[in-house]
Amino acid sequence: MADSAGAAQPLRYDAWLWLMQANDSQYPSGAYAHSYGLEELVEAGVVKNAEGLECFLEKQILPALLSFELPYFVQAHRAAGRGDVAKLAELDGELDAWRLPAETRDASRRIGSRRLELLRQLAPSPLVENHAANCPFSHHLIVTSIELSSIPIAQAARAFAFQTITGFATASMKLMRIGQTVCQAIVRRTLDRIGMEIDVALSRPPDGWFNPLLEIASLRHARADARLFIS
Repeated sequence: MADSAGAAQPLRYDAWLWLMQANDSQYPSGAYAHSYGLEELVEAGVVKNAEGLECFLEKQILPALLSFELPYFVQAHRAAGRGDVAKLAELDGELDAWRLPAETRDASRRIGSRRLELLRQLAPSPLVENHAANCPFSHHLIVTSIELSSIPIAQAARAFAFQTITGFATASMKLMRIGQTVCQAIVRRTLDRIGMEIDVALSRPPDGWFNPLLEIASLRHARADARLFIS
């Protein structure tokens, strides 16, 4: 919730139960329709089995989370906590500039906009309404920071990292011959890896992350002859 100025206040319901609902795989954010470039990497043979998926998460996704997305998430979470919609819009614009492929920008905004609309219905507040009026097509990271603004940053950031990692893992099961148990084992090891470094990531400014492999894969996706995912 938020006060009349828009600053976050304690939820009128259990914030931890809300965290579980918002992070549940059945939460209809639309994320299931996006692979964020993984589909093209599988098609190109860069990621073709369980070992390749785990390497991809470790070498490509975790560094981006630790050096770029989580430090940005900290800034957005602080802005949401004080109801600073101008700062949230500024951060949203910066994220837009960092995401070079149009497919990646569009995917992030589609999911973010869907989550924002759900937030307006399920947990309305002055902060949510002010942000929706100011920046209706927000990036996923920004909306999640608002969504979890009543959760301590250490837990909220872990929830965002969990969303990212499991999103790729879920997409992989549609793209490769990989079982659920094997996939969950990969997720568990990946979460263990990021868990050892996440607190450091939360205390430093965003450094940026240049990932041409994933960016090229995202750019190629729009011209693919056949595809399972939107992006």
